Amino acid sequence: MKTIKTKLILFILSCTLLTTGMKCKKDSQHLNNDQLPAVTQNGANTFGFLLNGEVWLPKGGLLDQKLDLSYDPNYKGGSFGIFANRYLSSKDKMKLSIGLTGVNNTGTYYFNNNGIIYDDSKSNCYYYENRIVSGSITITKIDLTNKFISGTFEFKLEKDGCPTINATQGRFDLKIE
Repeated sequence: MKTIKTKLILFILSCTLLTTGMKCKKDSQHLNNDQLPAVTQNGANTFGFLLNGEVWLPKGGLLDQKLDLSYDPNYKGGSFGIFANRYLSSKDKMKLSIGLTGVNNTGTYYFNNNGIIYDDSKSNCYYYENRIVSGSITITKIDLTNKFISGTFEFKLEKDGCPTINATQGRFDLKIE
């Protein structure tokens, strides 16, 4: 009798874990497809923004490096860089680089026609030279002990012959690589 009770308890526990696991996986997939990650400050390794009102999250295959944060507090007063890729297909690839120097504390830093590079294969636009950049990034937490940086950003990119890029509600909580 004791063995039957033990087996029954293990069966119920297994079913509960499987059901909960599937729900979590489904919720995680929903997050990756439809909405921005929460604004956090704990090294959650998240990144996203609205690009002209549409959710933009890093995506790609196993071999594609999707997201990276580099930070060197000793180079030019604090060198900060985010590199995010979004590969939807072989003909629809986007690459974003956000980089600034002088980032050594929490606070707001302005792009001032600098600091953002964006490449969009679908529109065949490379926002690197002859572009206008405006906007800012706000560093809300730098934790060098636990190796992560958190913050928010927004920017606008304009270039003749290319669509205007409006990035709003940007947020990141990334581990330093």
